[in-house]
Amino acid sequence: MYRIQITSAAVQEQSFSLYEMNLRLTLYYNQLSRCYQFDLFDLNKNQFITQLKGLSVSSPSLLEFNLPFVLVLKDKSELGIGSISQTDFANRFALLIMTREEYRETIRTRDTT
Repeated sequence: MYRIQITSAAVQEQSFSLYEMNLRLTLYYNQLSRCYQFDLFDLNKNQFITQLKGLSVSSPSLLEFNLPFVLVLKDKSELGIGSISQTDFANRFALLIMTREEYRETIRTRDTT
């Protein structure tokens, strides 16, 4: 499991190598829905994996893609709701990249406690 460094900036971009892939992640704050969306770009293939995909609390993004990982927006405050303001992103949330099995294990552990 990896934690992506995030801020409350309206646009954030970072590149990293993970699971034998070179990726560029761009996060965008959507003022209308008060949430963040993202683009994920495969630098090796020079093509987008997805564009303007939404992030929801505790819901895995990219599950429908044939990738070895998912992105999960974790609410550190345990409120379990989406952002209320742009500053919530860095203050309340952690953006995690984890394998599908790590995500499933997290769900199993949460359901049994």
